[in-house]
Amino acid sequence: MFQQLKDWLALTATERKVILFLTVTFLIGAGIRLYQETFPSTKQFDYRTSDSTYAALNESIDKEQLQGDSLSTGIVNINKASKEQLMSLPNIGEVTAERILLYRDEAGSFKNIDDLKNIKGITKKKFEQLKPFVTVK
Repeated sequence: MFQQLKDWLALTATERKVILFLTVTFLIGAGIRLYQETFPSTKQFDYRTSDSTYAALNESIDKEQLQGDSLSTGIVNINKASKEQLMSLPNIGEVTAERILLYRDEAGSFKNIDDLKNIKGITKKKFEQLKPFVTVK
């Protein structure tokens, strides 16, 4: 019977070995899949948890870098802000905050945020970083 099937298919020895290998591989894979479905692993890792933890850590790092106040209160009005509020802006330290207050006292209210460029220590780069966080209204 097997000899008749072999003659009828007319396969070479190599072709029979390849078909046997593929069949055995398929059966082993099906057996593994059946086993996994029958006995599910109790330790399944939920990647959403680690992603949300990563997002929360990044958010807290961003808040620390921007020193919190400007994010929690929104935009800082440079015409009314205190020294501490000005220092909460990115890259504004104590000296620059004092210069902003001094300029405000001497020149009056800021007409627009571009007036910040008149303050010593506020470069174009620093001004571009401050722009989203300040207003004069």
